[in-house]
Amino acid sequence: MTYRLPSLNTLRAFEAAARHLSFKMAASELGVTAGAVSQQVRKLEESLGVALFRRLPHGLLLTMEGETYLPRVSRVFEDLTEATEAIAPEINSRKFSVGICPGSAAILPPNWPNHSDSLKPYVRSSMRTADVELVRNNEIDCLIRLGGGPYGDLALLKIPESQDRPQYHGELHFICKPGLADCRQSRAIREDLKLHAATGSSPSLPVSMPGLS
Repeated sequence: MTYRLPSLNTLRAFEAAARHLSFKMAASELGVTAGAVSQQVRKLEESLGVALFRRLPHGLLLTMEGETYLPRVSRVFEDLTEATEAIAPEINSRKFSVGICPGSAAILPPNWPNHSDSLKPYVRSSMRTADVELVRNNEIDCLIRLGGGPYGDLALLKIPESQDRPQYHGELHFICKPGLADCRQSRAIREDLKLHAATGSSPSLPVSMPGLS
């Protein structure tokens, strides 16, 4: 069977731009220029004969065709990633660098996120920091903070605090670029955080103080 499909580069450009709704942010993720992403997306639209984006003065909007296409293209890339890592795990195609503020580290298991084999496929490295700018500058992929905000253009996903641990004020915040909020790495890390927030399995520690989270 002969497959008549768009090129992989055009699909990667579309998928990243559609997640971020920004050629500039997609370019930062892919390590190319915004012009290159725009050109690849235009080539894809021309090859398909449909418009995938509405180009606005301050960003992008997906057309109906783009909204239909995105989840299926994303799923294909996830399947390709999993298939590649299954036979060549050293490829390490996309693992997260995670920032952990001191306040959140204090209520998570020791050595989190390296405490569990279940996160190894998703986390490359971790560092202690509360600096949100490291996310904006792509120096880390996500940041775990105990409360705080607002975070402006960044995505915030909240992990509620355990009702069994009222001594902790606030909730864990998972912060990342909008285009990474629903990827499998983010989902896996958040699920692990929810598990520990729900069970209250971490050791009892003093209440976090302002400025430490």
